[in-house]
Amino acid sequence: MPPSKAPLSNSTPLKNFQLVFFLLLVLAFMIQGWGDRAGFFSHPARTGLLAVFAFSVLVLLFVPLDLLVGGGRKEIPRQRWVTFLAIGAMGGLCWYLPYADRRNLLVWPENDALRYLGLLATALGMSMRVAGMAQLGNLFSGFVVVQAEHRLITTGCYCWIRHPIYTGSLLAFAGFLLVFRSQIILVALPLYFMGTLWRIADEERLFTEAFGEEYKQYKARTWKLLPFIY
Repeated sequence: MPPSKAPLSNSTPLKNFQLVFFLLLVLAFMIQGWGDRAGFFSHPARTGLLAVFAFSVLVLLFVPLDLLVGGGRKEIPRQRWVTFLAIGAMGGLCWYLPYADRRNLLVWPENDALRYLGLLATALGMSMRVAGMAQLGNLFSGFVVVQAEHRLITTGCYCWIRHPIYTGSLLAFAGFLLVFRSQIILVALPLYFMGTLWRIADEERLFTEAFGEEYKQYKARTWKLLPFIY
């Protein structure tokens, strides 16, 4: 969502705990799914994937934001459940993808190029997502909400596209699946994309109600997810 930054506050201990907890949970699920720590880290692409996640968390520790803040001026409550469902699904994938990779379940033949392509996509996607979150600062929320003080951002990450965080998420998700050479990308990525479009539709309707003509003009001169394409 493209609101402005309000005066920044210090990052909260709760947010820091959430970020570190999620990172440790991802690490534990992946290693447990693979079956042993040494085997999981034996391929540089898998090690690099966790390094990308860890670096993203490290950066966000210094960004004043609340991950799951709600209760602002306007909110779409149903998207809260979608957010929690997505978090749960990602947790399941963190276990399943290493499990399936090691046991050759619904995967493509071993291919280092595919793994490194996935790592590159994840790194680019996470960079884009973190940059968008950092620009929103303490007005970022994992929910679809308009908080107490907003104005539209039209510079930086939001100059050309309205939803850089979602663009980054889609790219990182595709890369995450490719690192583990998973064929379920053929189903999971379209489902993730459709869910993202539904969330965007709710979000843009909410922002149109909140900002009226200003937001309509912003929509008219920008793209949704990809500059010059969509």
